[in-house]
Amino acid sequence: MFQLIFKAFFLILTLQLTLQAREINLDNLIQTAKKSNKHLFLFLHKTDCGYCDSMIEFTLQNDTIKAFTDKSFIYEHINVYDKDHIRYKDFSGDGRQFAKSIGYDFYPTTLFFDNKSDIVFIEVGYRDNKLLPNENRFYRILNYIDSKSYKKMDYEDYEFKIEEELE
Repeated sequence: MFQLIFKAFFLILTLQLTLQAREINLDNLIQTAKKSNKHLFLFLHKTDCGYCDSMIEFTLQNDTIKAFTDKSFIYEHINVYDKDHIRYKDFSGDGRQFAKSIGYDFYPTTLFFDNKSDIVFIEVGYRDNKLLPNENRFYRILNYIDSKSYKKMDYEDYEFKIEEELE
């Protein structure tokens, strides 16, 4: 009887975990972004990370950031502790393996992909809306990617140029 209950419990648990896992095909999302003339914006985070939670609540849910993201990007997030299955180029595995495969297993991490499936910008760590007096850093990053300025200059030069324009 105990074995039957244990097997039933294990089956239900397995089904629950399977139902919660998502299939995230980054190549398909990049193609969708390409057709829309957008970039793929990927947010890597983990459960029980205060900085990740704060970035979700105070940065990504900020009305201005959210409106800009919805208009200009295809957005996806990966909680590396979830059992999602990620596909990207030749990679196939879970979120944690994906983060390690691209060399960024620090959270939160924000990645932007161009229409050739290349990562064009990575921002590691928490970014809020109050770091800069006139415009927040994350909004500047979104502008940098959306304007395709990464093709002409690195981010530091872009930021310096904006600072000069504000003076």
